[in-house]
Amino acid sequence: MKLTNYERESVILFNEADKAASVYTYNAALARQLTALCASHPEQVRRTGDNGYGGMTFELPKKWLKISPPRILSEAQKEVLEKMNRKRWGES
Repeated sequence: MKLTNYERESVILFNEADKAASVYTYNAALARQLTALCASHPEQVRRTGDNGYGGMTFELPKKWLKISPPRILSEAQKEVLEKMNRKRWGES
């Protein structure tokens, strides 16, 4: 069964009562990251389902979930980073 990109969704579920969150995803990068966490933290992260079509479900501590907006750099910070990059890559 082939799903469209619209149908291949990721869903994060948690409530105020439980300490765990459930993550259902078709996103390959997220699934790889969660699978790696299953291996490195088996007592905290586990795969709870696989629908056979690419969708996987994981359970992990909800305190691990975080939303982080992109960093906004000032013009001075941008200049410093550009200078460091030029120095690193041998450009003058």
